[in-house]
Amino acid sequence: MLGVARAASVVLSLLTFLPVVSAAVAGRVAGIANSEAKPYHNPIISGFAPDPSCIRVDAQYFCVTSSFSAFPGIPVYTSRDLVQWQQIGNVLSRPEQLPQLALVNQTTGGIWAATIRHHEGVFYVTTTLVFDGAPPLSPSRWDNLIFNTTDIWANDGNGWSDPVHFTFQGYDTSLFWDVDGTAYVQGSHAWHVFPAIEQFKIDVRTGENLSEPIILWNGTGGLAPEAPHVFKREDGYYLMIAEGGTGLGHMVTMAKSPNVTGPYTGYEHNPVLTNANTSEYLQTVGHADLFTDTAGNWWGVALATRNATVNYPMGRETVLVPVVWKEGQFPVFNGATPGRTYINMTGPLPVSKRPTLGDREDPLVGHAQHVVFPSGPHVSLSDIPRQLVYYRLPDFSRFTVSPPGHPNTLRIMGSAENITGNGGIGTSTFIARRQDAVEFTAEATLEFAPKLTDPAVEEEEAGMTLFIQRTQHFDLGVVTLRDSGSGHLRKFIRLRTFSANSSADGMSDAYSQPGIMPLPSNVEKLRLRVQAVNASTYAFSYLASAVKSSKWTTIGYGAAREVSGGFTGTLVGMFATGNGHNSTTPAYFSHFTYDPIQNVF
Repeated sequence: MLGVARAASVVLSLLTFLPVVSAAVAGRVAGIANSEAKPYHNPIISGFAPDPSCIRVDAQYFCVTSSFSAFPGIPVYTSRDLVQWQQIGNVLSRPEQLPQLALVNQTTGGIWAATIRHHEGVFYVTTTLVFDGAPPLSPSRWDNLIFNTTDIWANDGNGWSDPVHFTFQGYDTSLFWDVDGTAYVQGSHAWHVFPAIEQFKIDVRTGENLSEPIILWNGTGGLAPEAPHVFKREDGYYLMIAEGGTGLGHMVTMAKSPNVTGPYTGYEHNPVLTNANTSEYLQTVGHADLFTDTAGNWWGVALATRNATVNYPMGRETVLVPVVWKEGQFPVFNGATPGRTYINMTGPLPVSKRPTLGDREDPLVGHAQHVVFPSGPHVSLSDIPRQLVYYRLPDFSRFTVSPPGHPNTLRIMGSAENITGNGGIGTSTFIARRQDAVEFTAEATLEFAPKLTDPAVEEEEAGMTLFIQRTQHFDLGVVTLRDSGSGHLRKFIRLRTFSANSSADGMSDAYSQPGIMPLPSNVEKLRLRVQAVNASTYAFSYLASAVKSSKWTTIGYGAAREVSGGFTGTLVGMFATGNGHNSTTPAYFSHFTYDPIQNVF
């Protein structure tokens, strides 16, 4: 999945020499020869959807992706046509499933790659909770987990078990059952410690290791052999892995053995899938999985980033590649070896169908979402849309759905820690959803009325944020500050842009344009807007609904290059903070909307 996070980060941040090409050029069709091939667009699961793993059960397809420090975590997506995808749940949906997530204090830590499998009526997801700041050889660095459920739809998609913990000093763990029913785990290690793929037998019910790990393959010599999956075919066992790190050198390679335990011999024409060393719009292609559709066609999913040199705020996303896998041969991805993946693709897709049989309220990936927070005597945070996530495990008592007198709102009492925070235990009070389109408009109505005669409200703030990690985010907030002239407290609206290029507490920036202006004293309710106007620029504005003939006022702009990089993707949502003390003023948010522009790549 990641190899060493910082090493891959260097690859992503320093290798900026590839030319940026237009989507029209990057979107060359490279489909396979098939009379029933149909066009489709990548990514199929857009916006912060890295390290995909997918399966088919009957006529339903299911995918999971890594989630790092987002909670709920390990989103589960479903489709019936491989093009329209809908999130139906989260494997990690209850804080008590994994309270250790609150202890993660590295932006590259948290839930790394997950693998989903189905065996004898049970769904299994393996993943690793990674404390990326721990020494590579420390046993405390890796917490490997198995979740399961017999009904992936249960409890509104959130019915997964508590995890079974098992011992493995590594990550990217994947389950494989041989024909005799024996369960094996394949996994990888930190590349600079032990660059190899290992395998051992496991009791999936208890997590007990039933054999010592053995080395299956060291890969072709590329950086960070990882992301292993084993597949059984008539002529033997095929091992598929990723190499090259999760940056511009990312690739998929394969090996074969007559026995599940090896020895595995690498394919002479590796890699089988990569966009490395090309000027294609999609880059960093790797970390793949394979599955079949109902017609017997093979498909591959992999992660990819758009552009991957300057403006790629959505980070690593999930792409789909048609595969031909003849018996006795290695698979061929998208009609070539190595296969390439593009924005515009063709393949033998299933018949177009909505993802689920029922009329679910969940939006399709890449489509609009309008949130009206529920009201009623028994509503709780579990009733808000599953697409909304927190950073780690916040103090949930600071979030209230529709408190008395404020129906259809989400009340946030700001924490002392702001969005940047200090990285320690605890977290800021913000809630957001994934950006899953290049261009979008997100809005929320904010009611925030600090008592300006009370000095305790100084620095209290509430608003909207565009967030990728604690040191990279843009915050449009209503904040209580002292007027430089009168010395009295008054409300301002400001945009702060936090990045490696910003200074003056986010008010000076080499690429973005932060700003601040006073608000009229009678404005207590505003409409806030975050808009991706193109691939490189975000605009931040507000509408003072209490002012007659009001119009949208732009406060500033954010550069997408400053919220690109790393291993996650941008989130857009709502926040409140006391900027050093717990807020005494409630922030009421309502009518949170997200409207993407379709077919902009």
